[in-house]
Amino acid sequence: MKALIADDDLALRFIMQKMLEGWGFDPVIASDGEAAMRIMEEYEEPPRLLLLDWEMPKINGLDLCKRLRSVDTSDPPYIILVTGHAESEYIQMALDAGANDFISKPTNSGVLRARIGVGLRTLELQRRLNIANHMLAYRADHDDLTGLKNRGAVVELLERELARCERNETQLAIAILDIDYFKSVNDTYGHPVGDRVLKEFADRLSETFRPYDIVGRYGGEEFIAVCPIDSHQSFELFDRFRSIVESTPFVEDDLSIDLSVSIGVRILHGTEPKGDRKILGLLADADAALYRAKHSGRNCVCVVDHNVTPFPEHDEMSGKQKTG
Repeated sequence: MKALIADDDLALRFIMQKMLEGWGFDPVIASDGEAAMRIMEEYEEPPRLLLLDWEMPKINGLDLCKRLRSVDTSDPPYIILVTGHAESEYIQMALDAGANDFISKPTNSGVLRARIGVGLRTLELQRRLNIANHMLAYRADHDDLTGLKNRGAVVELLERELARCERNETQLAIAILDIDYFKSVNDTYGHPVGDRVLKEFADRLSETFRPYDIVGRYGGEEFIAVCPIDSHQSFELFDRFRSIVESTPFVEDDLSIDLSVSIGVRILHGTEPKGDRKILGLLADADAALYRAKHSGRNCVCVVDHNVTPFPEHDEMSGKQKTG
């Protein structure tokens, strides 16, 4: 672990450097507070443990503490302020400035090592807390089984995309995708196989759609996609995915399961009246299009575009499209 030693006294820096090297640290040296601040700002992985002298030129240890604590981070360094002042008011000033600990000169090696041990334990607890918080944040907006964004997260991102669509007067495709006859997969092969089918379906979804498209699990065997796109492109994009699902069976050991997907798409134009751009209404339109796809024989894409004059359902080469 890197440890920063900031002290304008060459002899004291050398002594502390040798002690830390003997304890397995990788010391980083600064002769004044300004140099120490540059190290913390410019290093890709700055030191996690800091030993700062109180009295330094350019920026003293107390002000350096304050500057470091003004940085908004979930992974702050552990700071030990080192000084010849031992009076209680100085200890209070150091702790109020953001120091984690305080040690007086001349520094006793045993006491310093013990205090550094406290710092290491604190940093380890902080690391574990950050990992736990990251996992909680991930699970809050991701589906545990598929790893895709969950319904709430996609709806939140959809709000942002709607604002962009209105601002730029562009078009957006909101699609609900449903695996056909998925219940029979669970009933025939069991839920563990069904779960693996869902996971593979999600992987194909992520691989087929573009990096800037939003894909997620809507619930059960239903998935959702939000794509900046125009009406013609939307059918091509979704029908390509439909074709991939149809032509690529789920394979595991000796098991091969043919799958298909029905897709309902709502095309939103940024110029549409605001009343037509409400999220619940858009999702209801996509769901209604999915219902029509299911009742048109499944394994097809049904597109709803309020800016297009309805026309009868017609066959495509690899599926059926219905626009209205």
